[in-house]
Amino acid sequence: MTPHSSRLDVLQWLARLPFLGVDDLALLTGQPEPDIEGVLREMEQDGLVDSVTPSSPELDTAPVHILSEPTRRWLTSTLGEAAVRTLPLAWRDIVHRLVRLEATVALNVFAAGIVASLHRSADREVADLRALPVRRPQDAWWPPGVQGYGCIRATAGAAPFFVTVDRAGAPAAHRAALVAAWYRFRESSQPWGNDIPPILVLCPGPVRENDWARTVLASAERRDVVPLRFLSTSVATGAEGVAATAWRQAYGGGRAGLLEWLPVWHAEHLSLPSAAVPDVLPAAPSEERQSLSRWAHNVTGGACSATRFERAAAIALTTSMVEKAVIECLGRHPLLSEAELATVLHLDPRVVRRAVERATALSLIVRVERPGDHCRRYCLGSAGLHSLAVRDGVPVRRYARHAPITVLPAGDGERVPTLLQQYEHTTGANSFFVAWLDSPAGGPHLLAWLSAADSAIRFESGGRRSWLRPDGAGNLLLGDKAFPFLLEWDRGTERVVVLGTKLVRYGEYFRSCRLSGEPAPVLLFVTTTPQREDLVWRIAASALGPDVGRLLTTTGSLIERLTPRGCVWRRQADSPRQHWPSSPTHQNPNR
Repeated sequence: MTPHSSRLDVLQWLARLPFLGVDDLALLTGQPEPDIEGVLREMEQDGLVDSVTPSSPELDTAPVHILSEPTRRWLTSTLGEAAVRTLPLAWRDIVHRLVRLEATVALNVFAAGIVASLHRSADREVADLRALPVRRPQDAWWPPGVQGYGCIRATAGAAPFFVTVDRAGAPAAHRAALVAAWYRFRESSQPWGNDIPPILVLCPGPVRENDWARTVLASAERRDVVPLRFLSTSVATGAEGVAATAWRQAYGGGRAGLLEWLPVWHAEHLSLPSAAVPDVLPAAPSEERQSLSRWAHNVTGGACSATRFERAAAIALTTSMVEKAVIECLGRHPLLSEAELATVLHLDPRVVRRAVERATALSLIVRVERPGDHCRRYCLGSAGLHSLAVRDGVPVRRYARHAPITVLPAGDGERVPTLLQQYEHTTGANSFFVAWLDSPAGGPHLLAWLSAADSAIRFESGGRRSWLRPDGAGNLLLGDKAFPFLLEWDRGTERVVVLGTKLVRYGEYFRSCRLSGEPAPVLLFVTTTPQREDLVWRIAASALGPDVGRLLTTTGSLIERLTPRGCVWRRQADSPRQHWPSSPTHQNPNR
């Protein structure tokens, strides 16, 4: 392949899929990575291509590439207005994909896997593959909320499909809203007729695949219609393209390769807008251009004005991995101090201090100080909420309402979240989990820490659905054995009747676990004094019944002095205190 044709290939793929890495372009073009690196270097020197270096904990630091602004303008003027309606060439498309770089890269990796796995096929080829424009016209031929479109041509016809990338941070309410919009699109007047191509969802993991399948089927049942054509797999296996045999439908039937599930359409039924890119290269731009990285630093530094979304994109590009980790951590675990953040993130306190200072300056996080606390603590700010929401592709209001995060409100009259109102309660529960993270080598290791919002449990008891809302949940590893637990951090302020109601709810939950055969965690109950601890045991005897053996209690003063790893836990009302977990061979109660 000549250098000219290599440049054309790179140009055409970058017009369809912004923010491609060298390895992606090598798979898409079928050229060796060193050759692609050389082509990109020359095109960048000529001003045809730009690049950015991701700073996300989810991505590696290899640069990803896009067409420069002059090149996109040239393509738009050459192809006409139809180009903006069919290809991601507009400035808003670049900004949108920059702020959602993790999902953008996942889509690109999937696309590269599709093309690479079909390179050697004799009877199938990629007819179309592109990211879709952000602005969706009213007469759009694609459903709302999907990010990409592809079509595989075979002898019998064509197999079109849409693609969307699910994010772990996206709440269930967003998934339900997307699925409802897809059903409405199928029922509307659209060019596909009585049905629409399958929607492929790249999920964070198998659990989310089950969630998507249930949502698709439940929505169909409510409407009394045939379920959508829907396929899902994990982001990791989706990168294998058609070679992966891990795709599943909403209504089961096992897993198979993508081509086995894709229905074939007759080519004459496909009359979609063309995504063809000219087989010519533009001239090198004569005017001086501003790189995306320089633009982002100017926006965050206040040197140029920007919309709120543009500012979120600039922040996404200029914030470091540590700053992003701080924002994410404080969204789920508010009121952590700098020292606690350093422990949770396993980072040098000086590195965390610099990240906290910059995130505070950008209003991503907010400092909170209370008299008598003797340290500064931090919460997610409104700008941080906006950054997380747009990163996960969820409307900000929906994210704030349904995602398991806590935000310090910025406006007058906004309600302060419960976790922030209960300042001492929240900081106490935080200190409990942070103490486990300081475990010495060979001791119990905290595998997972779920916040109060994340650890809420919905269960069935007596034919009705109930909620259990502990103050946190975790999973300890000692040796090769895991010890899951729920935490109740009691400050001694609840009335006896409230305390009793809470323990009765735990009893119902443990009973539902026994009836369903599901393993139940231990309940760690931390209270204020030995007298209050005795009260808890008296109530628990009747409230928990046969599951009282799942309860362990201690006091906050013992936790502070000896840490939760110490000899501080009671297993029975009158038993001496002991360690928990005590050994790798420890067995959970009632087994």
